[in-house]
Amino acid sequence: MPELAKRILSALVAAPVFLYLIWLGGGFFIVTLLILTFIIQMEIIRMLHKQGLDVPIPFVLLLGVPVLFFGIAPEFAWFFFLFFLLMLMVAETLGSAADTWKRLMATIMVAVLVPALFSGLILIRDIGDNMTGFALTVTLLLMVWANDVFAYFGGKTMGRHQLAPKISPSKTIEGFIWGFAGCFVALILCILFLPGFPLSWLAAIPFAIIVGLFGPAGDLAESKLKRASGIKDSSGLMPGHGGLYDRFDAVLFAAPATAIYFQLLIYFSIL
Repeated sequence: MPELAKRILSALVAAPVFLYLIWLGGGFFIVTLLILTFIIQMEIIRMLHKQGLDVPIPFVLLLGVPVLFFGIAPEFAWFFFLFFLLMLMVAETLGSAADTWKRLMATIMVAVLVPALFSGLILIRDIGDNMTGFALTVTLLLMVWANDVFAYFGGKTMGRHQLAPKISPSKTIEGFIWGFAGCFVALILCILFLPGFPLSWLAAIPFAIIVGLFGPAGDLAESKLKRASGIKDSSGLMPGHGGLYDRFDAVLFAAPATAIYFQLLIYFSIL
């Protein structure tokens, strides 16, 4: 089966399931993000292993869980995070590995990075009533996906100038611009047809700009890690797409950036 056909088929199966879990919200959504966090952390650990750096998997998972709950139950989350962080510090300090401090920093990075960024999705989903949070979360995801699709085909057909040749030679400035167009197309469709969309046109424009900037930044961040690890995909979990990190790299940057923007709108009583 051609790679593009695999990509489309995987998306047709996975996307509706994920959107349904977003609709359910609450504990279902949090557990979903927790599972996604574990899988992506394992994919990153695999990449680091290829660079000759092994990190203690149990501590990565134990530290990651409370980080995801920082925005929901901060006192509970901080207590367990500090406890497991202290245990990790003691274990690595007393360990005999020559690269102890490198392992320690890598462990903290892998443990904290993914759940901290995913917590942006939780903050967005919890805005307002159920329909408002759902509409904003779905719009974010649709813009990220549209950005990816438009950038892919725009880059394939019109790409001439490399965007970041040292990180990802296949990405072009033309593809980046087409990706921006995809964000606005998805945003307009959501404003027109998605019930409960809470933003005015004026407040929605920065939403698309943020996704158009931070989504590709997340993509490049993963590309940099994959290039250092000498691999094409984070895993082979999703046919045609690679791993979950490959699918959520843009979301991991766009979600917290968007959550910050929405919190500013809430502070100034715009949202």
